[in-house]
Amino acid sequence: MHCPAALLFLLLASGAEAFRICAFNAQRLTLAKVAKEHVMDTLVRILARCDIMVLQEVVDPSGSAISLLLRELKRFDGSGPYDFLSSAQLGRSTYKEKYVYIYRSHKTQVLDSYTYDDKYDRFAREPFVAQFTLPSKGRRGRRVALLCGRGKGVWLALPGAWSPAGGWSENGQEWVGTLHPWGFTVLPSLVLVPLHTTPKDVETELNALYDVFLDVSQHWQSKDVILLGDFNADCASLTKKRLDELVLRTQAGFHWAIADGEDTTVRASTHCTYDRIVLHGERCQSLLRAAAAFDFPRRLSTSAITTLWRWS
Repeated sequence: MHCPAALLFLLLASGAEAFRICAFNAQRLTLAKVAKEHVMDTLVRILARCDIMVLQEVVDPSGSAISLLLRELKRFDGSGPYDFLSSAQLGRSTYKEKYVYIYRSHKTQVLDSYTYDDKYDRFAREPFVAQFTLPSKGRRGRRVALLCGRGKGVWLALPGAWSPAGGWSENGQEWVGTLHPWGFTVLPSLVLVPLHTTPKDVETELNALYDVFLDVSQHWQSKDVILLGDFNADCASLTKKRLDELVLRTQAGFHWAIADGEDTTVRASTHCTYDRIVLHGERCQSLLRAAAAFDFPRRLSTSAITTLWRWS
């Protein structure tokens, strides 16, 4: 485990309605951790930003932590009902984690999901992939952005033609642009493939992730897939030379949306691009427009982020 609070954030909006997809490394999320009032407060403020959240590093065998978190989230945010989708416990030893999707059930539904069959035991925590519906309210326009990072992040605007109103919002915290209703590609559903690698086997796991992509593509007959999560894909865990030799780098069709050298950590002493977003498919990539850093700790305050570290 390198640095705390990994966050990835995908914003899709149809017309005036935003749709946000996030992934967050919750740093050993246990019942004891979420029972701390200040920890819970921080977590629900993070979750409330998202329509789909992929939580990583959930250590909750009974499911009690997620139930409590969902209950408090509904109290904090009354904008709509929430539901969740959880993997089984995943891991090679007595220490196991879950991937958990928390989503607004009035905006999206799970179409299908499965845990990748890791026949050759290449993953410490094999991906728990899911296909979700995306909301559609006609052809009024769409604004899209993508955020990744451990406290910091990257927005990717995904339009075709931008209105003059495009730019930073009044609070300087979101990139906003309008996609005009001509010449854009519509994705009726979205496939998410999250992965939290173990630092000592990053290269093996990321090369195996290509096989997951092939399996997902065949299973759902779709090449439009987003791979995302705490890949630990930088610094001591993965050198630049070995990064460039990965199948996901050498195989045509994959776009690594987070630039090498982008700091996705929050500690001042660390500058690493551990967290990644990889897009495949013409429809996904045709939406990609721009990228910029997003300072997540500033949004919640340094003390809020420190709270998550202390109870890891």
